[in-house]
Amino acid sequence: MSAKEIIQPTQESIMILMTQADTAGRLAQDAGAFAAVVAAFESQDPDAFRWVLQRLELLPHCELICEWVRTKFCVFRCLEVCGPPPTVARLPDLEKFARAVVKLASNEKLLRRVVDAVASRDPENYRSALAELKITDICHPLCRWICSVIYRRVCEVICSPSPVPILDPAAEIQAAGKAVALLLAKKKAFNAIVVSSTAVNCEVLQTAISQAGIPLGSTGCEIICRLVCSWRCSLVCADVCREAPLFPTTGIYAVEEARSFALAARQLAGQPRAVSDLLNALQKRDVSAYREIITRFGLGAYCLQVCAWVCSGTCFGLCSCVCPSQGVAPWFTTVGYFDIYSDIDPTSGKTNKSLSITALGAGGGGPNYAFYGQLQLGGFCPINSPTYSGVAMKYRFLYAIGSGSPQPITGNLVSQVETGTRMISWPQNVLGVAGAASVQTFQTVMIASAPTPPEPIPPAPGAPWVGPSAHYITPDANGWILVDPAAIGNGFQTLLGFDTTQVVPGGQPLSGAIGTPGGAPAGNAVSSAASKNGTDLEIIFQATRVTTFPPGTTPDYTNSLAKIHINNWSEVNNLWFLEFGTNCCTGIGSSLSVQFTVDHEEMDSGSWSLEISSCSGSAPGNITPTASGSGVTLSPRGGFGTIVQNTSKWDDCSYTVTLTTRPGLTTGLVDRDGQPNTLTFCICAN
Repeated sequence: MSAKEIIQPTQESIMILMTQADTAGRLAQDAGAFAAVVAAFESQDPDAFRWVLQRLELLPHCELICEWVRTKFCVFRCLEVCGPPPTVARLPDLEKFARAVVKLASNEKLLRRVVDAVASRDPENYRSALAELKITDICHPLCRWICSVIYRRVCEVICSPSPVPILDPAAEIQAAGKAVALLLAKKKAFNAIVVSSTAVNCEVLQTAISQAGIPLGSTGCEIICRLVCSWRCSLVCADVCREAPLFPTTGIYAVEEARSFALAARQLAGQPRAVSDLLNALQKRDVSAYREIITRFGLGAYCLQVCAWVCSGTCFGLCSCVCPSQGVAPWFTTVGYFDIYSDIDPTSGKTNKSLSITALGAGGGGPNYAFYGQLQLGGFCPINSPTYSGVAMKYRFLYAIGSGSPQPITGNLVSQVETGTRMISWPQNVLGVAGAASVQTFQTVMIASAPTPPEPIPPAPGAPWVGPSAHYITPDANGWILVDPAAIGNGFQTLLGFDTTQVVPGGQPLSGAIGTPGGAPAGNAVSSAASKNGTDLEIIFQATRVTTFPPGTTPDYTNSLAKIHINNWSEVNNLWFLEFGTNCCTGIGSSLSVQFTVDHEEMDSGSWSLEISSCSGSAPGNITPTASGSGVTLSPRGGFGTIVQNTSKWDDCSYTVTLTTRPGLTTGLVDRDGQPNTLTFCICAN
């Protein structure tokens, strides 16, 4: 790249913006879900944020949606604390802005006031702190940058599959101030940055940062690049949106305005040329080109929002070029919602807490729940190796029982999961008819066991338009999965579905209210042979380059969940009345003897109950025994025995006895429901 060359919009920047337009628009179709996501973002509640996306099948796009919300949120916040957007003439130059950042960062007391004021939408405190520092003329660009520092971390916390340390934004700004001060001390290097910031030139900015003694792969490089880009976006947006209409910045009206913007901008999802032109227009500060595009798509009322959002794509492309990172290493982190290290007890292999995620169920998945059924294994594996540039990656999971040899999870052990989305070339949708031209289109990516459906056939030009069906990936015979090179988000986060029923036995140990196939009719203890227990597994993750891992070699990356307790057995839930004998048509007289047997290894962390209900007030309701004795034996696994009820004064009526059992079991995404077993009887002669 020559020193005069302007960095061009990358295909990745274009795809990210189109994906954001599509996913934010899909989210906005559900007004309640959209409002819930915005509220969860502002309250920094990762469980609520991820639950909404999970319900709408948008969780693989968590980071992109969160970044979209962050950008929109910061537009609102800075209008709120600074007032109407400034004109270009009122904005400081980069050097003045940089010196103001250093000044702010060196005064911790005022710095914390400024950060708190932006976070709590307090314009009075924000402006008074700036007045004390004598930097009131940088209100908007400073707010934009501070807001990005505060809420960039929020997205990392919300969307990371593993715990992310929550850093103090004031401390980050102090670190930024030191890096900027170092740069300002080297006049030649800083002047080069001023030139590169106007031209969006990667090589010039890289050279300047290197001359200042800041390593390109360091946090300092990213700090400088983000700060420069934030300032430039303020400058560009003030230029292209000179008379931008104001809009509500707080409350329900602000959320509704943001939703309207998301719905309106979704049309850009299938317009790679338009998105590329928008990026180019902002890079070149071409006011007429920018306004022509947003007018064409009916987005003129959202000038500032579009500019802030698209400019984030410019920053992504620039800073990815200027500060190349080593990338994120592959890592196995979750079973469903549960982190394999912080949420699963290493001794028992069961959950160690209840999570506040509604989708799990009332129990929240714990504590002390075992796992069952089909598990979703999550984490991250990038398209390319973090250490070998441009080399594709593959990954697999293995399981081991006890001290047995690890076996690959492949074939019928694999349950179907949606792992993400990719971009493919597909006929354009022209008013419901397939056009002759092809455009970049989103396609769902699934991981499933063989056989899988064939690849979708594009509709012929002139035929009714249909979107592409899902693309399926099947692990090979050794369990290896190649990360799709077109995957949105630069890799896979949902990694595999594991059908544990194929390796850990389960089923119904006893059946029928009267029958005794397992040796335990209602009212009697379950035999030791029929009292089933779960199995401990180890789950091992391996990731490596596609060019490696011949027999005997070690994968580039590996980690494991040393113990997870699996129990696929159904509980014993037997119910009968002694008076019925072998004939359920026997009438009930002055007494009722309720015989019950409950047994499951995980009943102690779950629950069971016994009740008699009726439209008559005679029914006693809950009759669950609370202690052993009087014909009843209780244990952590449940209990058995006979409860005698005096029915001599009950009304003539129909009654229902219900034995409900719910062992403490979860897939990590949803808990086992309660299983009701009911018997009815009538009293007709009292």
